[in-house]
Amino acid sequence: MRETLARNLRKYRRAQRLSQEELGHRAELDRTYISSIERCVYSATVDVVGRLADALGIPALELLRPASETAEAKLSSTASTEGTRPKAQAEKGAKPARKRERPAQRATARKKPGP
Repeated sequence: MRETLARNLRKYRRAQRLSQEELGHRAELDRTYISSIERCVYSATVDVVGRLADALGIPALELLRPASETAEAKLSSTASTEGTRPKAQAEKGAKPARKRERPAQRATARKKPGP
């Protein structure tokens, strides 16, 4: 159930072109909490699911609906957004995720001042 919520939350948030921060503002939740829900780190209470659904303007059930029940909706939404993306991006699919450096990696990558 946690994975279903995470997948659907991300799908609806991105479909409305909302950042995690903007969705958090609308739902009166911290953006890091939204991120944690989308990464399946935290479970959301029924109240939080309701607040997220209200902020997205959808029924709460849509956030909890399993993928098998939303497959048809997913196909229709993909078809409708396919024409809005640039051709090269539509052929290649989603953008690759950016690799983030960890703070420890940055610290060791910097040059230390000489004597």
